[in-house]
Amino acid sequence: MGSIVPISAQSQVSAKSQEPLQSQKPLRFVIQPFQSEQKTRTNFQPLADYFQKLTGRKVNIVTYPNFISYWAETQKTGSYDISLDAAHFIDYRNKNKDFTVLAKQPGIISISLIVSEDNLVFDASELIGKKIATLGPPSIAAVRIYELFNNPVRQPSIIEVDNTGQAMSMLLSGKVDAAMIPTPLVSVQMAGEGGVAVVSTSDSIPGMAISVSPTVSSEIREKLLKGLLTADKSESGKKMLKQTKLNPFEKSSNKDYFGYSKMLDENELPAGQ
Repeated sequence: MGSIVPISAQSQVSAKSQEPLQSQKPLRFVIQPFQSEQKTRTNFQPLADYFQKLTGRKVNIVTYPNFISYWAETQKTGSYDISLDAAHFIDYRNKNKDFTVLAKQPGIISISLIVSEDNLVFDASELIGKKIATLGPPSIAAVRIYELFNNPVRQPSIIEVDNTGQAMSMLLSGKVDAAMIPTPLVSVQMAGEGGVAVVSTSDSIPGMAISVSPTVSSEIREKLLKGLLTADKSESGKKMLKQTKLNPFEKSSNKDYFGYSKMLDENELPAGQ
């Protein structure tokens, strides 16, 4: 006759048996879709690999084709474990999903309204009725274009694109009259192939940051934080920074992004589930 195991003991055995499975469960790493899905995976795979080396856990990159689908998933609970994101999404997760900011890219970031270099435009108002390519809401680019053109009867023709590369391509090929592009990418274009001119640049916000969900253990958090802050001091970290073209990370916290989620209200998007 078999022995009877008390219910409390059975629960303990069950919990312990699941611990190895939980520890081997891949970490889901999401990056905001300012680039195409393929380019996002290619560019940030070295960072995912670095996280895997730090934690001993497999890290899977999660991508979305555009900001509408990304925003819908962001509002759900448990969609991912680690994020690399812009200020307004970071603050939203901090307040509504109990995420914790670990480290950020140094400095600040802005969005620039650009035209082709042979198109003499000196003020954004000259583009009313013209075609402007931009990432869709609730991207920072969409927020900034709404700020520029806040009169509902004096609007440009907004051409929503899935990524900044598409917006730049449409501008350079003459399919649109202007584009809203992150200023660092504008600088890269001007230093390289050129062909663009800046009409205006938005107010700046803190750089992108890495944050983690409440389901990520304190042990994993510490490993990620230490690895991010010392990336420029190790061979594997230096390799990752070079491959991703990221700057060395600096320590950050939720308070650095407090209040930026109010930018999402300007888009008046439907709530997720």
